Amino acid sequence: MIEHRNGILIAVALMVGVPAITLLATLHQMFGTGGDGPIRASAVQAPPAPAPAAKPAPQAPAAASPASPASPAAAAAAAPAAATPAGAATPAAAAPVPGRSAQDFSASRPAWEGYLQGADPALGKQLAASGKPAAGVQACVACHGQAGITPTGGIFPNLAGLTPEYIAKQLADFRQGTRKQALMNTVAQGLSEQEIGQLAAYYGSLAGPPLHVGETGGEAARKLDQIGDGARALPACANCHGLRGLGEGPLLPRLAGQSKEYFADQINAFRNGSRQNDDVGVMRAFAQRLTDSEVEALGQYYAGSR
Repeated sequence: MIEHRNGILIAVALMVGVPAITLLATLHQMFGTGGDGPIRASAVQAPPAPAPAAKPAPQAPAAASPASPASPAAAAAAAPAAATPAGAATPAAAAPVPGRSAQDFSASRPAWEGYLQGADPALGKQLAASGKPAAGVQACVACHGQAGITPTGGIFPNLAGLTPEYIAKQLADFRQGTRKQALMNTVAQGLSEQEIGQLAAYYGSLAGPPLHVGETGGEAARKLDQIGDGARALPACANCHGLRGLGEGPLLPRLAGQSKEYFADQINAFRNGSRQNDDVGVMRAFAQRLTDSEVEALGQYYAGSR
């Protein structure tokens, strides 16, 4: 019985004593002298500032003696001192390079956005009607109509109904040559940034042409507009250009009311790469997947019965 009691006491002592000893050893390791414990703020001292270097007292130069020429070692030691003018400040240590700030990650804004700031539509209307003959810029109304609606269709787009942002971007692209069309490249290069903003503000304020979307073009065009073709990775045109081509967002243009000739001309420009100012090449990719008959049907669908 006594031996059994002693065995129990030994077992209890081991169960309590071993963890206690381990805990004490850990605390000593963390907070005792010479341990790798946590760094306490009170123990961290700022490094002392370096003392300014004392200026050496000026010494009279030793007279050169023909019999005792200066040794090469002495001449080398004197060279650095002679290179620094007396009283000149020693070069300061390079300032530390600052880290990144929140502004380093701000999204860049396109330059054409600034063209629209304070743009006067009334001045844009005057410019559209008269042009700038001295700069080789003909009147916009000659191709785009008196109210931004081309009376005869053809490959000239209707500007009425487009957003100011879209028009400003396209004129900026024509000006920089990222969108190529010989006549429009010449016109845009003859316009100032302020004049581009004025024209964009004017045409962006005009209502688009009467709509007859969907009256022609057939079921194939309606399906491409509203559903797309998943087997060819063609999303619905309405995803970007709005249902029935009414536009979606400032930079996704309205297709409704454009002539079928202009629509086909631009799709073919995306196809052959002569137009490359689409965002990440999406229109160039989609245009490659459309058949000629689908391009014609879509052109008729968005133009309506005009």
